[in-house]
Amino acid sequence: MGRKCLFVFGWLLLAALPMSAQDDVPIVSDIAYGDFVEDSITNSAFFDWWRVQAIEGDVMVVDMAAAGGLEPLLAILNPGGDTVARTEGAPDATVQLRYTVPSTGIYTLVATRVGSNEGVSTGVYSLRVARAGTPAARPNLYQDVTFRCQDFEAATAATLVFAEDASADLFQRITVYGIDGFLPVIRLDVSATPGFEDCTSDAAQTIDDTFALPGEAPRTITADMLDSAAQLALNGAENMGTITVTIASRDGAPGRYVALIEGFSIARGGDQDIVEVRLGPLAAQSTLLMVYMVAKPNSRLDPFLALPDEERACDDAGRRGCEDVPSLAGASFILHDRDGITITADRQDAGLILAPGSPDPVALILGSRDGDTYGDYALVLIGELPPRAE
Repeated sequence: MGRKCLFVFGWLLLAALPMSAQDDVPIVSDIAYGDFVEDSITNSAFFDWWRVQAIEGDVMVVDMAAAGGLEPLLAILNPGGDTVARTEGAPDATVQLRYTVPSTGIYTLVATRVGSNEGVSTGVYSLRVARAGTPAARPNLYQDVTFRCQDFEAATAATLVFAEDASADLFQRITVYGIDGFLPVIRLDVSATPGFEDCTSDAAQTIDDTFALPGEAPRTITADMLDSAAQLALNGAENMGTITVTIASRDGAPGRYVALIEGFSIARGGDQDIVEVRLGPLAAQSTLLMVYMVAKPNSRLDPFLALPDEERACDDAGRRGCEDVPSLAGASFILHDRDGITITADRQDAGLILAPGSPDPVALILGSRDGDTYGDYALVLIGELPPRAE
């Protein structure tokens, strides 16, 4: 009962926090066997609850992998709320629980930190739940070199994977602009039940959009050049589970591209997001990918971008220890769909470079420089698809 009280106390503590500290709150969400989720543990949201329907006799296997300095603590609560299994680990460790379900019901997987409300570690984690003897659903380690989209073939330039945000009525928009012959295609896969896949090269809502890269003249999308842009908008993205976005070029047309992905936010209290990025198989052979975290208008966020091993991190692209990443300052995006928005990058925006040579996924940790700033941000990807070898 003592451990049960510990987690109940977490709820009481949360309720006692001032409203300004509750922007980043614990997740309470359903999960199923075979699911894989990712999130963060912060000082204001130091635990998440994942509820799973289990049947008597199931052998439940739960893995929690920590990163960013987090000391993981994983527990299972029975339908009555009692702690029936528990384990913890050192910073950045992976811990596992195997539990034989004694009776059918809804069990709660608690992902938190050592010490829970009295703990001090923060960071990010991934959690997977499976039933022993049943193959677990695993992320696809292989990308499509090419794939069919509607009535044409597209070649993969880059792939992103990220989990849903808990914000209500979440609007996510993916816009890709092609340069030097790149013909943008966007493919979307979501893990929610029922899952679905969409693929589009539609750019009707991008007419009159203008974008500019540092050192280059602004480019405007006109009605006679819609094949050089693509856009996909998601309403209710908070209900879509894990989202996979593939950026591709129609018929493998080579060239450069700029992708703008909106709908991300960092809350108060050291919140962090995890986004998995990978170069497409053809692009990885000879081209690099630049990934930037850009604060949106009226955001108080000072972006910070890092890898889980903390060997590479970037506060301000182009300076302050991040000189190897070109600054995005001066880049701008003027979009006219919905209410319209202008996003302008400055010297405080963060960035990292994915070097050519490997199409393996790279997990990026996105947050604020000091854990105190917060607000909305967009991801900007600048990459290239090379010509196919003859």
